[in-house]
Amino acid sequence: MAVDHVKSTPITNLDASPAAIQTMGEGGPASLKSISSGDVIGVAASSIDATYQFVRVPSNCKVKQVIFDSQAQAVGATDIGVYYATDGEGGQPTSLLVAAAISRTLFAAAYSIAAATGQTDVTNQSTNYTPTKRNQPLWQAAGLAADPGGYFDIVGSLATAITTGTGKMGMTVHYTD
Repeated sequence: MAVDHVKSTPITNLDASPAAIQTMGEGGPASLKSISSGDVIGVAASSIDATYQFVRVPSNCKVKQVIFDSQAQAVGATDIGVYYATDGEGGQPTSLLVAAAISRTLFAAAYSIAAATGQTDVTNQSTNYTPTKRNQPLWQAAGLAADPGGYFDIVGSLATAITTGTGKMGMTVHYTD
């Protein structure tokens, strides 16, 4: 075995001659912002594809971390992904349908909400939101070809129905501009 010394891209760029300064939020220093959902209550007998909108973030932000927590719903699992905001801006629909998701499982896929979970980092639970994507604008990380502008909603969409429900769920998202 070898003793390896591996540099991240930002460190490699800073060690270059001349040094290449990273863009803020894309490997360079940036102020971290946080947004929290407060309580979102699970609905008893909520079926597969039901949606729960947690937070709204700018389409061009760089999401660094997604924290999710839930009281026990008895049965259920949720995907956590990105949808167009339902504010009607940019000609997007004002109702939320799973079929209109930009990336339904960008952060988490079939994350169990059957038992209570404390604040849990689900940023890359689905393995779709890699460290590289955390330095990209959200629109790009979600697979769009161009920034549509405006806002995106971070949404939980049920992959397994909630049978008894009524437990509280919440989310905090940390991001940079």
